[in-house]
Amino acid sequence: PELKARLMVKLSQQKMVEQDYDAADQALERVGELVPTHTALRFLVGARACRVAIRRGPEQRTQARDLLLVSAGHLPTLQTNDPIWQRATAELAIAMAEGDMHDPEPGPAAYDTLKALVDELAADPAFADTVFTSRQLLLAYAISVGDDHASVGNARALVELATGAAAFTDEVEARLTLASLLSNGDLVQKQEAAHHAQRARDRALEHGLTQHYQAALIAQAGVLSDAGKTAGAIDRMLELARLAAEAQSIPHYVEAVAMMSALYTKSGDIASAFRTVAEANHALTKQLNKDTTEMFAPVLRILRDQVGSERLQQIAADVGRSNQLASELATRDRNDPA
Repeated sequence: PELKARLMVKLSQQKMVEQDYDAADQALERVGELVPTHTALRFLVGARACRVAIRRGPEQRTQARDLLLVSAGHLPTLQTNDPIWQRATAELAIAMAEGDMHDPEPGPAAYDTLKALVDELAADPAFADTVFTSRQLLLAYAISVGDDHASVGNARALVELATGAAAFTDEVEARLTLASLLSNGDLVQKQEAAHHAQRARDRALEHGLTQHYQAALIAQAGVLSDAGKTAGAIDRMLELARLAAEAQSIPHYVEAVAMMSALYTKSGDIASAFRTVAEANHALTKQLNKDTTEMFAPVLRILRDQVGSERLQQIAADVGRSNQLASELATRDRNDPA
């Protein structure tokens, strides 16, 4: 029964990741049926149930946080030779930090406890999941209070943990987060950001993580754009648009075009920003055999707000004349001196 109960606890964690909270609660209820008198496991289940409740919404979150405070006050003296009590105590610390994360200004107390938890358990492979979750919370807190040094440190630790555990999805996500944090730094940090974005892209491609591969392309484009390498950034967005077209995902195609337009605008090339939207609209209209202008209207509104209506109208007219001239030239005899 105890083994089954521990498997149910593990299953509840998986269901939390999948955001299937009803299934998570069912697994936790099963633990109570299997080991009704096992104090440590029951305590662990209570803390885990509070973590599920925190995710359900404000009302459940308030009740869960009240229960966690009461539980913390009645926590027995930790038996260092009992790993289940260790897990129960760690679960309580994580649950309290997750609850605090929803405050407008999270206080440091819960996160100081997590720091101590990480220091205590970091070297124990059996607690890798616990340390990883704690690091994620510490990273979120550091970002919320603007602590760049702690943010980068925790992101690097997440990359190391995920890589060591061959957890490829977690590794890609951690590398992308780290790249984002480093991209606004000095030259050395920008170079490191480019490295992590490339590694994330390679890893996602290697393991068929399609959505993560697309996210890595966006991250690479951002890093390249920040370094002034607009052409390289545009190449990544062209690949993203190609993938969207192959998947016949019109919203993703429009998003890729919007990002390309934004990259051109950032570099000061407003004509290319407009041309990108106009040509994409023309191509999609031809492909679908219907007017798709409305799909790109939000992108053009953003561009208009950035450069002004008069300038955008002038650019549109110039691009139109350029396209007309190109069309006329294409129909002429190449040997015509004119």
